[in-house]
Amino acid sequence: MSDLVGTTALVRLALRRDRVLLPLWLAVFAVSAGSSASATVGLYPTESSRVEAAAGINGTPSLVALYGEIYDPTSIGALAMIKLGGLGGALVAVLATVVVVRHSRAEEEAGRLELLGSTVVGRSAPLAAAAVVAVLTNLALGLVTAVSLSAAGLPGPGSLAFGLAWAGTGIAFAAVAAVAAQLTTGARAATATTSAVLGLAYLLRAVGDTASPNGPRWASWLSPVGWGQQTRPFAGDRWWVLLLPVAFTLAVGAGAFVLAARRDLGAGLLADRPGASSAAPGLRSPLALAWRLHRTSLLGWAAGFVVLGLVFGNVASSIGSLLDSPQSQDLFRKLGGEKGLTDAFLATEVGFIGVFASVFGVQAAMRLRSEETALRAEP
Repeated sequence: MSDLVGTTALVRLALRRDRVLLPLWLAVFAVSAGSSASATVGLYPTESSRVEAAAGINGTPSLVALYGEIYDPTSIGALAMIKLGGLGGALVAVLATVVVVRHSRAEEEAGRLELLGSTVVGRSAPLAAAAVVAVLTNLALGLVTAVSLSAAGLPGPGSLAFGLAWAGTGIAFAAVAAVAAQLTTGARAATATTSAVLGLAYLLRAVGDTASPNGPRWASWLSPVGWGQQTRPFAGDRWWVLLLPVAFTLAVGAGAFVLAARRDLGAGLLADRPGASSAAPGLRSPLALAWRLHRTSLLGWAAGFVVLGLVFGNVASSIGSLLDSPQSQDLFRKLGGEKGLTDAFLATEVGFIGVFASVFGVQAAMRLRSEETALRAEP
């Protein structure tokens, strides 16, 4: 029997399970991109206003580290998509990670793949199905995003390049998640491992973009997030860069299948560390156990918000140079009240940060559910 037999049936099952989740996420990404483009077109109607805004962003290292560079200051599309190019690509990578882990390691951890394995399902079929769903999801995301940007008034070729850049980033990290699912023994560990790789990739992109001409500009080319931005949508549309995530996905994805063939069902290639034979005094209360379970993710989130605070504080100190046009000043005053452009900027950005912070609250609450489904809460 072929190792891939049953893949088609598992793909249909995965799409059936995600029939609400995936369309909702695709709509969120497409609407976010389209609304950002529409708002920027009206905010910077003249070429001179776009050049001023681009110069302000490119001249602020913290903004370049956070979002990336604007490669064509005269392009309304390049200016409109500067925030969503890097940060949006990272969020697409998170979606790809969730899809792959959900339909591979999470199913294995829950015991459902063992049940399916007793039927006519090949050994590699579950991983192949997860990969197919991730690829289809990212391609669909790229296409609907391109349509949304075109509908917002941006050039068609650049819109397609931007959508495919997002898709390439997501597919690349789907392959990383597939490898992480073979190395670890749990869905949380696989997701955390892939997230760590994503953080490193974003850091490499930031280092490369903020480096001097004689510095390590090459660091951006070591990052799948950097590849998406180096496609340069609306600023030259370098289509050949899209070959990099394709080659990366094929190589890393092939490695994932090799690793999958070398481990037992339910096991990971990285052995778990054995715990202590008895609990420490600090684990003798429910609160202590909760801290033990959440401390790693809490410290990680805290470190991320410290970095965001430093970045936004640096940007806020020079926000006046970024908002020289009367249209932009009027908009930000409306968003932040009458306390000035700096307060308006911080009010807007902290609103987004508040949404991001709520993710940790959701994760912490859902950990209760995972303890129940794993049958640890009952004893």
